[in-house]
Amino acid sequence: LAAGFLGAKWGIKFTLTIGLTLQLFSYGLLFGWQDDWTKEQAIIYVTISQMFAGIAKDLTKLGGKTVTKLVTPDEQETKL
Repeated sequence: LAAGFLGAKWGIKFTLTIGLTLQLFSYGLLFGWQDDWTKEQAIIYVTISQMFAGIAKDLTKLGGKTVTKLVTPDEQETKL
């Protein structure tokens, strides 16, 4: 829902760029893994990383769906 509001307010290019950037950020977080963390610290760290990855997925999916609708002719059905 929030991704739709962002797309309507700032445009698809912005949401797609932010989505891809957040995806790279979430992968980058996993490089900060420390083997000496407790189980609770590790779970919290991975959960936060997955939160950013989920937001990124939603923003990128919004951009991908919208671009597909923009480049598909109106008379064409769902056939490829």
